[in-house]
Amino acid sequence: MKFSRLLLFSLLLQAAALPSLAQRFARGADISWSTEMLADGKKFYDSDGKETDINALMRACGMNAIRLRVWVEPTLGGWCGTDDVVAKAVAARGAGMDVLIDFHYSDFFADPSRQSIPAAWTGKNLTELASLVREHTTEVLTALRTAGVEPRWVQVGNETRSGMLYSQYNAAAHNWSDAQNMATGCTLAQKGGSWANFATLSNAGYDAAKAVFPNVCCISHLDTQQGEADLNWWFDAFRQAGGKCDMIGLSHYPMGWNAMGEGQATTDALARNAALMGLARRLYDAYALPIMIVETGVYCEYVDGGKEVMSDLFSQCRQTNFINGIFYWEPEQYNWWKPAVYQTIGWGNYNMCAFLHDGRPSAILDAFQPAPSDADGIRSAELDAQPTPRSYDLAGRNATPQTKGIIVRAGKKIWQ
Repeated sequence: MKFSRLLLFSLLLQAAALPSLAQRFARGADISWSTEMLADGKKFYDSDGKETDINALMRACGMNAIRLRVWVEPTLGGWCGTDDVVAKAVAARGAGMDVLIDFHYSDFFADPSRQSIPAAWTGKNLTELASLVREHTTEVLTALRTAGVEPRWVQVGNETRSGMLYSQYNAAAHNWSDAQNMATGCTLAQKGGSWANFATLSNAGYDAAKAVFPNVCCISHLDTQQGEADLNWWFDAFRQAGGKCDMIGLSHYPMGWNAMGEGQATTDALARNAALMGLARRLYDAYALPIMIVETGVYCEYVDGGKEVMSDLFSQCRQTNFINGIFYWEPEQYNWWKPAVYQTIGWGNYNMCAFLHDGRPSAILDAFQPAPSDADGIRSAELDAQPTPRSYDLAGRNATPQTKGIIVRAGKKIWQ
């Protein structure tokens, strides 16, 4: 009996050390604007100028995954509401793509500068907000399950460096106020927020997602800022507060947000790619969680430089054993920059897309073609149900995020 247990534990350690073939490298895009663009009369074309379905086109560009944002009660035509998201997810799965669902927990975009409380949720206390997060997450994911779509990943909040559900949007002034940050989840010290409150809200989304899809991989998503050394401070505090996640999601826009000459922009971007690898390595070494670049993009007018930067990013990420993929943010947009719709942050004012002005993909997307190491064809239902490396305690039993003490994950002993 003793020998059998030791043998089993030895085999488990060996299995943990092996790379998971199910973790095929995700080459994806967030195409949440696509249905709105189609409704506005836009069409999408392949490289030969033939009108093509957007999901089939992304597939032809080498992608194997689609990311879709969810708003609670969107004010702009219902785009990114539950019905719109389900329709896009069904289409993506029909094209053979994996699906990442990105919950913003807002009626509009959530990012580091704004985490606007949905209009229907204003005035609620922390307990009520956590309940609403659970209900909204459950409702959307149940609708997906009913439609036959099982997402591979669920993002619990969008760019939550500063927290979630702490500001209110003033439609007349086009700005946000931190009216409720003390009562909810704002995490930045200068805003007076509470890590415990944030963890309560984030865990409500995590637990709801697992209740509907037990095998889904739940992502905590942060933006990365230029020159940043690490984000360990964030995850240290998040874990200390009891926060749960299965994967770390990062935004990475290597060309920055200030236009400059293509040559200088490319040089700077390549340096930022290298810096990102250092940041990602420090996160993985500290927490043994897989990492996904859930947002990236380059200036659409810098096609040659953008292609070089994206190819370099893919090459560097593939060389790691812990970065699981890259998602381009809204590549399908074209004929960009329409100042009249700037205040709505609509599809017409975005200049980090990857399509040409005639609606065809540009060479920026060449980087998304599969590499031999991506192992796209090797998948099984059993393995695919393991979104993160398996973990074991020293007795060889499966470990969970709540297991305390020394555990083994991906062949490494870590203290949890």
